[in-house]
Amino acid sequence: MSTWLIPWLGALPLRWIVSSLVAAGLFWTGYRLGQQGIQQAWDADRQQQQTTTLQQSLQVAQVQTRQEQINQRITTDHDARKTQLQRLWQPQKVSSNPTPTPPLSASSLAAGQCTDARSLREPAPSTYEPGPVPAYAEPAAGVDATASDALPDPARAQTTVSCEQLASDAAQTTLMVLSFQRWYAEQTKAAGGDR
Repeated sequence: MSTWLIPWLGALPLRWIVSSLVAAGLFWTGYRLGQQGIQQAWDADRQQQQTTTLQQSLQVAQVQTRQEQINQRITTDHDARKTQLQRLWQPQKVSSNPTPTPPLSASSLAAGQCTDARSLREPAPSTYEPGPVPAYAEPAAGVDATASDALPDPARAQTTVSCEQLASDAAQTTLMVLSFQRWYAEQTKAAGGDR
């Protein structure tokens, strides 16, 4: 050590030196313990954030998987019902030489003139046996009511729609509504089960 430090240390009482060393040791120990505590708190917080992030990504993956399964089931069910309805709504063969049915316009469909051999409904079996035609026909009791606010639509009146197209559109719409109802019920049940 240098020559000026030894006489200065010798002039200090031993109690001051020891108490200074103890104070420095306590300060250093407190500093290290505090630093380790803060580091451990940061590590615990970082670990908790990573765990939360992993749980959220797992939940997102589960929701996506569930949505894909629901979409697949809706698509499969829709295709199965579409095929089933197409088989049910196949036009019946009237004769070996069928006459082509002209497509109906939208105005004639609105007036209820879709009554050809390939109509949407099969006639109900009847037990009525027709008799001879009377010589004098009785007058009709009334006229079917029409909509009071019916307005002609020239753009739609020019569009021709066949009964097969109407049946196909109705089947598609029915399938979409049924699929949406099933999806909504599953979503409601899943939302109730998650709570």
